[in-house]
Amino acid sequence: MKTRKLKICLLAFCVVLLLTIPTAIAFLLDSDGAVNNFSVGENTSHIEEKFGSYEAFKNGQSYEKEVAVVNDGNVDCYVRVFAEIEDPDVAAGIDIDFNTADWTEKQTDGFYYYKKSISPGEKTSPLFTTLAATKDTDEFQMICYSETVQAAGAADSISAFSAVK
Repeated sequence: MKTRKLKICLLAFCVVLLLTIPTAIAFLLDSDGAVNNFSVGENTSHIEEKFGSYEAFKNGQSYEKEVAVVNDGNVDCYVRVFAEIEDPDVAAGIDIDFNTADWTEKQTDGFYYYKKSISPGEKTSPLFTTLAATKDTDEFQMICYSETVQAAGAADSISAFSAVK
């Protein structure tokens, strides 16, 4: 009897092994591959500026200064520009004709945001084109700095830039 029980147990053990070993081997040998094709977008730009060489600004005179941004990358992007006259006293004597049709008003972060995305090779419309002197000045320095962010996934320029902070 003992040998019969032993034989039955041994047979049951062999059956369990025969059923589980192929499953275990299949589990261990199974592999799955996935190909993730992606490309990296290049988001680069530069400011294009037209500005003459002036010795001084005279009260009542207008001077050409055009500031726009060109998308040099290979993806659509949103643009923002920081533009400010360095000296507040000089700034008080210069009126700038900001383009509020295509650009936002100056935001609390100091930037002007272009209202549309620009495609590769495309240029924004100018942020401004003319400076008008309301008093004489012989020292004029203006900071113009631009930033871009990829347009994909954002509804507008302000939300695109707030997502990358």
